[in-house]
Amino acid sequence: MSTIEVVNDLIELERLAELEPDAERRLALLGVHDHVAERARGAKVSDVARVLNLSPPTVRAWIDAGVLEAIPDRTPAQVTLASLATAKRALDDVRAHSSDRHLLADVLRVLRDRAALSGDDVTAGLEDLRSGRRTTLTPTKLDRLVPSTKRARRSKSN
Repeated sequence: MSTIEVVNDLIELERLAELEPDAERRLALLGVHDHVAERARGAKVSDVARVLNLSPPTVRAWIDAGVLEAIPDRTPAQVTLASLATAKRALDDVRAHSSDRHLLADVLRVLRDRAALSGDDVTAGLEDLRSGRRTTLTPTKLDRLVPSTKRARRSKSN
């Protein structure tokens, strides 16, 4: 199986997990995703460049920027297929909606946003919202969630 086929399978498993309403099945899909990603060997920089339609120097810059995860102690450098699939999915999304002018910044933003939304607290909040469970946000509750000093700093910086 080629690198691109494995990467596409990993992306599809992620998408299926996101669409799965049953928590157990969602976790099972993510478990299969992780198992496939771990079993597959890493991808060489030249293969990553081909999959992402980037140049090898750009791939190395993305490794240095933390967008792609290098496998430690591999010579020549290799990238984990899980990070390649994550980056490819973000890159495809960005390319579908944006020009390539600020590609790295846009991909980093998409990855950061996805990481923020995948937290347990966010997932629980979204589940509450879907089920209709709501809580009125009072100043006291807001202070527990975000202390007023942090809110004050944020409002001044905005």
